[in-house]
Amino acid sequence: MNRIEADVLIIGGGIAGLMAAEYLSSHKNVIVVTKFSAEKSNSYLAQGGISAAIDKNDSWAEHLLDTLKAGHHHNDQEMVKRLVQEGTEVVHTLADWGVRFDRNNDGSFMLGKEGGHHRNRIVHAGGDQTGKKVMDALFSRLNDKVRIINHQYAVDLVIQNNQCFGAYCKDEAGNLVFFHSRHTILAGGGYAGIYATTSNKYGSDGSVICMAYRAGVELSDLEFVQFHPTLFSGGESGGLITEAVRGQGGILVNSKGVPFMEGVHPLKDLAPRDIVSRRIFEEIHIHGEKVYLDIKGITNFDKKFPGVTALCKKGGISIEEGLIPVAPGAHFTMGGIRADHNGRTSMKGLYAIGECANTGVHGANRLASNSLLEGAVFAKAASQSILSKSEENVSVPFPFPGLETFSQNNDLSSELLSEEHIQSVMDKHAGICRNQKGLEDASDRVQLNTLNPSLINEPLSVIKRFNMQTMAWLTITSCLKRAESRGSHYRSDFPFKQNDWEQKKIIRSLQHDESIIAKKTAAGLFY
Repeated sequence: MNRIEADVLIIGGGIAGLMAAEYLSSHKNVIVVTKFSAEKSNSYLAQGGISAAIDKNDSWAEHLLDTLKAGHHHNDQEMVKRLVQEGTEVVHTLADWGVRFDRNNDGSFMLGKEGGHHRNRIVHAGGDQTGKKVMDALFSRLNDKVRIINHQYAVDLVIQNNQCFGAYCKDEAGNLVFFHSRHTILAGGGYAGIYATTSNKYGSDGSVICMAYRAGVELSDLEFVQFHPTLFSGGESGGLITEAVRGQGGILVNSKGVPFMEGVHPLKDLAPRDIVSRRIFEEIHIHGEKVYLDIKGITNFDKKFPGVTALCKKGGISIEEGLIPVAPGAHFTMGGIRADHNGRTSMKGLYAIGECANTGVHGANRLASNSLLEGAVFAKAASQSILSKSEENVSVPFPFPGLETFSQNNDLSSELLSEEHIQSVMDKHAGICRNQKGLEDASDRVQLNTLNPSLINEPLSVIKRFNMQTMAWLTITSCLKRAESRGSHYRSDFPFKQNDWEQKKIIRSLQHDESIIAKKTAAGLFY
């Protein structure tokens, strides 16, 4: 088995991971490992922009209020305050690092508007290609400073005395690599990919969240999954129609051409995503209508939205006709690994930033274009925390203690469902509308006999399915526990917020869940 040394190991190559690498690279030996190539990260594919209170008539306090309202006040207010106060600095830092944001003729930033925002405060680059422009600039800066190793799937964290010393990874050929580090940053994204209808195309299976869970790290808020209202539903192309299209005047209409957001919310088509997604869901599944985004009122659409235009062309939809077929799908996950204001988890030496982390900034529903901002803000915070620590002379023996005891599980694959089966269960029972019976049925289907098997010697196909099924079970059972509706979590059997659930988090940990499974199984019962 190959062993690779680093001061800091970063697992994940999106905006959070790469910005952390940039901040650390002048002082530390940093290695970034990613599942795929960089172009397949959600950050790279992000059409939306970065929200920041830059306009003279705007303020971070207004941005904070919009974030809290979209999050249904399940947010950690102090964390949100930190997020929005740093918005302007993030934009200027990225501009200094080479990101060419779209600007007006006078040189000021061109500001767009998206769902849940009461002001124009979304900074874009290349129209609807902000993620690509940001990531290209970061790669350019890191090219000669940081080693980035693609196609490494993180399998398990290396733990000794409740301290993390890196991770075991496997490449696509199944070769095991031990990445030994003093500090490990998890930046591997969320878990919206466990749904069939999703904007997350590549590997968003919650693998780093599951890896942390198996190591005993605490998770929270897993029931909160955001469904983007407008996924492209024409042909077999798939893809996301950025919210900025509605910010420019796009209107949601049904098959009869009737706008249906009138009277639903004061912001109409730019209402928070959970509200718009449920309304589209009703139109499609209750009223039997098809839903379109009417773009007839947007001038120079192809220049403003080149990415969406290309998507429509690939799907055989002519933008000249002015109607883009859309449907909601899983997009972003608010839950994840519990992390504090510096990205620190419940385990020493282990950090979590970006979508895989749960810091409380998004509450029960993320405000549009706060995700790239979150990745940037907490990448800096985690980096500063690491740089402020005095290094202890701690060595880890190799091979790592216990490695020789790893053995193949007795046909672990026999209890695992196919990826397609798991995704179908999630869409049907843990999607936009949920209820107790459906969630209980789903829990029975994805129930695992063990939550912490030895995975080191398993083939990658089994490891990936195990992670996906674990993530599905954790999400479904968290949905069952929250007997109310709040933000992105909607229960048709509990359709309203409950005061008893105000500011309450559902915390998940391996030790707690394993003991419950043992008791339930012994009694012949399940969740």
